[in-house]
Amino acid sequence: MAEPTSTDLIDLVRRQVGRTGARMLNGSRYLAGHDFAPVHPTPKDTVWRQGKVELWRYRSDRVVHRPPVLIILGLVSRSSLFDLHEKASMVRSLRDAGFDVFVLDWGVADAGDADNTLATYVSRVLPRAMRALLRVSGADELSLIGYCMGGNLALLAVARHPELPVRNLVTMATAVDFNHLKPQIDPLRRAGEDAGAFVDETGCIPGEVIAYFFKVRKPTADLVQLLRLLDNLDNTAYVQGHQAISRWAADHVPVPRLVAREVVRSWLQENAFTSGRLSLEGRPVDLAAITCPLLAVLTLRDEIVPPAAARPIGDLVGSTDFELLELDAGHVGLAVGRSAHKVMYPHLTDWLVKHGESAEV
Repeated sequence: MAEPTSTDLIDLVRRQVGRTGARMLNGSRYLAGHDFAPVHPTPKDTVWRQGKVELWRYRSDRVVHRPPVLIILGLVSRSSLFDLHEKASMVRSLRDAGFDVFVLDWGVADAGDADNTLATYVSRVLPRAMRALLRVSGADELSLIGYCMGGNLALLAVARHPELPVRNLVTMATAVDFNHLKPQIDPLRRAGEDAGAFVDETGCIPGEVIAYFFKVRKPTADLVQLLRLLDNLDNTAYVQGHQAISRWAADHVPVPRLVAREVVRSWLQENAFTSGRLSLEGRPVDLAAITCPLLAVLTLRDEIVPPAAARPIGDLVGSTDFELLELDAGHVGLAVGRSAHKVMYPHLTDWLVKHGESAEV
């Protein structure tokens, strides 16, 4: 191996000095609370609301594909996940591909929502939001994407209400066999447990409790992420992504008590999605009633929904046009990580295009 020249050594010193300077600058700005990744960077408009629930439409200069896309998350997290920052945005990816993109944001539950049930969201709010979407888009049908618990809500809605204008269904990191979730939830599986001990004076489970529940699943995650941040302080793009994901992961929203009790009793204790005991408002729900094209996406390193919890979906639904996509990513990485950019976004776009038609005359 050739000895380094004086020029090589000078270049090395310059790079190290430059890296040190960038680390000091980004580190001081981060500690000072600088906003590296503004929330909701993609322009949008609120086109419908009911109470705290809002339907957002993302502005687009050109829509070339139909049907429009509606994305929903569960009732425990912020829908900002779908638009974390400019370089990690599912909605921006779909919008730039030529889709008319909508997100349904459930809002932040409080005392006025304590008696809401799953049916409140699945049988009343979601169908009304769909009708509003069709009015403003001029479409007759839509493609519905549900992420994590949002996928469960989507499955319940389409199975219980086959009249809904859902042409295509996509579930992402959605558990259907809850017996395969992490052992940290085992205490909630015991008969008689109903999550009531976690309810505060508003009648909801506070967002801080929800955030702690997710953190317990991977207690060393914060330390690992901090060490990675320290090692990459000179990389502004990395700092931007770290801040966006950390902020979202720590900001969960309250869950109405009746919703929590239903989820614990039906989903966790009865494993209702796979045991045949699924119901809504006392009426049985059969996932075999779902016959529209369905794309199910799971991740192999999911720390919240292990692959075994998500894989059985194809055996439960009645869709003959079914595809299971497995990605080497984590739960959040499915939406914003490298696998999302390289595989998930392109595959999702291609699948939606294949199952739609041109919007241009």
